[in-house]
Amino acid sequence: MPTSNYIHLNKLKPGKVIAIRYSLYNHFAIISDVFENGMPKLISLSFRTSAVQEESWHKVVGNHLVEESNIRGNYTKDTILARARSCIGEDIKYNLFTFNCEHFARYAHGLPIESIQVKQVMYGAALGAASCALLPKLTIARFAVAITAGAITSLRNSLSKI
Repeated sequence: MPTSNYIHLNKLKPGKVIAIRYSLYNHFAIISDVFENGMPKLISLSFRTSAVQEESWHKVVGNHLVEESNIRGNYTKDTILARARSCIGEDIKYNLFTFNCEHFARYAHGLPIESIQVKQVMYGAALGAASCALLPKLTIARFAVAITAGAITSLRNSLSKI
């Protein structure tokens, strides 16, 4: 079966969520039932647009690896797409911590509005900071915080690309 950036085309069902891989994070988008140039459009909230938009596959994915996401609620595809599209044109702004692409995808699926990947970064940063506070003489702990701080900076810089 043909693939698009490593996901089988037969898995591109409207309402499903895909994860677009960037170096330090995933960008989540909902597969539309509208097609352009043989590929489904994608509905997402991104830092690039700072709004919910339905855009072409190429504009959202580019040459990045695409995987099937584990974000799955119990709503029908019609309900998911209606909830996603109801946000287009609304005053919804991208915010990494309070409402990003993962929050949006989970909202459309009727799941708790949270961002697992942001929580993971925050837990990592807290763990790194706690390690340095509790073990100030260990070079490894200081190195872990430096790595975590660098990852957060890289994440912030990478977000400007989506």
